[in-house]
Amino acid sequence: MRTALILACIALGACATPEVERTATFSQAQYDTKLIDSKETTLYRNGVAVRRGNRNATATLVHSGQPPASFPFNTTSPATAQIISQTNTRLSRPGVIPPQPASPNTLPPAKNSGDLTKEQKALILNAGSAAAITAYGIAFWDYFQTSPKANSEGWFGRTTKHGGADKLGHFWGTYTGGHMFSYVYRQWGFDTEQANALGALSSLGLQTLMELGDAFSGGFGFSYEDALMNVAGASAAYVLGKFPSLARKIDFRLEYIPKRFSDLTDDILTNYENQRYLIALKLDGFDSLHDSYLSYLELQVGYFTRGYEEFDSGSTDNRKRNLYFGVGLNVSKLVRKFADISVFDYIQVPYTAIRIDKGLD
Repeated sequence: MRTALILACIALGACATPEVERTATFSQAQYDTKLIDSKETTLYRNGVAVRRGNRNATATLVHSGQPPASFPFNTTSPATAQIISQTNTRLSRPGVIPPQPASPNTLPPAKNSGDLTKEQKALILNAGSAAAITAYGIAFWDYFQTSPKANSEGWFGRTTKHGGADKLGHFWGTYTGGHMFSYVYRQWGFDTEQANALGALSSLGLQTLMELGDAFSGGFGFSYEDALMNVAGASAAYVLGKFPSLARKIDFRLEYIPKRFSDLTDDILTNYENQRYLIALKLDGFDSLHDSYLSYLELQVGYFTRGYEEFDSGSTDNRKRNLYFGVGLNVSKLVRKFADISVFDYIQVPYTAIRIDKGLD
């Protein structure tokens, strides 16, 4: 529930705050221009160029008085396209509209004084998320009911509360939240480096806020182990965001396979009995394999626990910790042939891998 609340706050914040469209002014304001690719058509009118870029698209520049010119538009984040002059369809650096000297007859586009800046939107998103978490914690998690306390929960020992699955849950939640925040920030106009750093910090900040709230809760208490796994998750989000070549090769994912219908109504992010956490090494990320059939495969290493939910002190102890190794199908690569979505970089589709389990107990 806790990670789900953070992800819901990010999604609601992104929807509630309008997206900033990146704009740039060029001097040929009297000309209309279209940028057309396989995903969308963007119009350039009244001296303002607006572009929401797609990954690995081939675009066509159609400029008044000029024949269409095709060019590769290859960017890993939403970016503006290049436009130069009426008489020249060559392009400069990818993803950037080069500055043009303003014509004396060209007026800058009007700016709505009521528009929020990207920094203001980021502040509202983080403050609103923090307020929502605090309010929910007071209502349902007994925040501020006791004096602060800290607990040592242990790591992946067999006798810990969840056998360490909850620690991987903290890692995955902070990691995924960092990339969600980063995506929203890019949509609002932050450059890739800023969005990446701010996304990791925002996710870590909200997870830390919950951990601090736990310190004042009778049912929880501050956990050093949880806090460290939050830091590890935020660090992983930052590193993979900073190095796209690494992100092409590695995914951290959660798999959920319900055993019964009622499991579908549970909090899937804390129902560790039905979860597996894994690292996937995607062969598609290696240039030598990118164009081969092997690019649709990936190697997986994962961890899961069973028997902890039903365990009671004094009863039969069926608690089990397990590693597994497998070869899976790169579902994300298949899906991207039809839609540019990245959800399967974070969620493992059940029954798409052949695995060998290795019990640790």
